[in-house]
Amino acid sequence: MTLPIGEKIRLERLAKQYSQEYMAWSLEISQAAYSKVERDETELTIRRIYQIAEILEISPFRLLPKPKYGTAIVGEYFWKMIAKICGLWQNKSQNRTPDGVF
Repeated sequence: MTLPIGEKIRLERLAKQYSQEYMAWSLEISQAAYSKVERDETELTIRRIYQIAEILEISPFRLLPKPKYGTAIVGEYFWKMIAKICGLWQNKSQNRTPDGVF
C-alpha cells in the first residue's frame, strides 16, 4: 500500500524531530496551512515538494508515489522513436547544400 504524500511528509518530519511550526516557518506559510499539507487537504506542486524535501534533507522522490507503469522504456516505443530520429537525421543530411549549411 502506498502512503499519501502528506503522511510521508509527516513521518519524515517526525523522524527528524521537526515541529509543524518549524516546517511552516521554513516554508513561509502558517502552521494551519502546513497542517493541511500533512492531512492531504492541499494539493502540492512539484516545486513545493522539492522545498519540503530540502528542509527534511531527503530526496523528493521519497515523497512522490511510485510510477504506475514502472520506469522502464517499452522496447517497441523505444525502437519507433529511434526510427523517427534516424529518418529526421537522414532528411537533414540529404538537404545539405555543398557548403554544409542546411
